[in-house]
Amino acid sequence: MDNATASRIRVEIDQELMPVVPNYLEKRLSDCAEIGHLLATGRMEYIQIMGHRMKGSGGSFGFEEISVIGEELESAAQITDADAIRSAVGRLEEYLKHVSVAYI
Repeated sequence: MDNATASRIRVEIDQELMPVVPNYLEKRLSDCAEIGHLLATGRMEYIQIMGHRMKGSGGSFGFEEISVIGEELESAAQITDADAIRSAVGRLEEYLKHVSVAYI
């Protein structure tokens, strides 16, 4: 990963969401591990549901990238593309490591 990619990703969020955003982000991180387990056990329907939920919730919280990744997970699970699922989970993990929330 180059230095530009390793830098923080600043996302501005309405301060009314301050009580729920940290929990939301932690849940997305735990989703990464859960998706890995679901993938290992071939439970694509659950990965599809999780991706769909991320697709819908990411933008609502101000995290458009989570919505994009959620859509990729949903689509990949529909066609049982394990490599695409692993790639999307890796992108989600990297995003979560580098996202920085600024409450406005």
